Amino acid sequence: MSPTLNKPAHIRYHLRCLKTFLPNAYTSNDSQRMTLAFFTLCALDLLDALVPSTTDSERTGYIEWIYRCQHPDGGFRGFTGGDIGHKRTKENECWDPANIAATYFALASLAILGDDLTGVKRSECLMWLKRLQLQDGTFGEALGFGGEVQGGSDMRFCYCAAAIRWILDGGAGGQEDIDGGRMMRFFEASQTYEGGFANGPFHEAHGTLNFASAAG
Repeated sequence: MSPTLNKPAHIRYHLRCLKTFLPNAYTSNDSQRMTLAFFTLCALDLLDALVPSTTDSERTGYIEWIYRCQHPDGGFRGFTGGDIGHKRTKENECWDPANIAATYFALASLAILGDDLTGVKRSECLMWLKRLQLQDGTFGEALGFGGEVQGGSDMRFCYCAAAIRWILDGGAGGQEDIDGGRMMRFFEASQTYEGGFANGPFHEAHGTLNFASAAG
């Protein structure tokens, strides 16, 4: 008997994640709600179940929640719990950063939900993205105290940056842009002797990183 995809079971699982509580194993990932939301919405969309299994009002609510995670200086937070609101100051803003992965997941989720992205702070987001680029061409995860680039910097964040730039049409209309040439040189330096791509120069090639580098 050939294996088959149990589509109804997958749909039930992802609808449970979308409409009720997540399994308790996800409790520690509360700050990564944008990531979990993207994978849930994406799965339902791939299963052709997102629109049939949700109402217009529900999808509007998901869009509104994503926009509540938008950072005033560009980009998106991973969840609303980091929003300091009117108490935000130059001294404490480092505790309320936008995140490059969350920003990609937010924009992709909005697209899945059929939003026209007119609510996105496009210029602010692209300027923020440019500030995240490091000298070696890679991108950090967030801006910390004093605008210092923090978090990891590898092929995955390059993929996120390239996707964000493409979705927001970076470089169009005289908009400040990332240094694509510098990022491409990082990709070239990260290709290994066996032909795959690694997390950086002199590292081991990895299938996921091949996707990130090729897509980026």
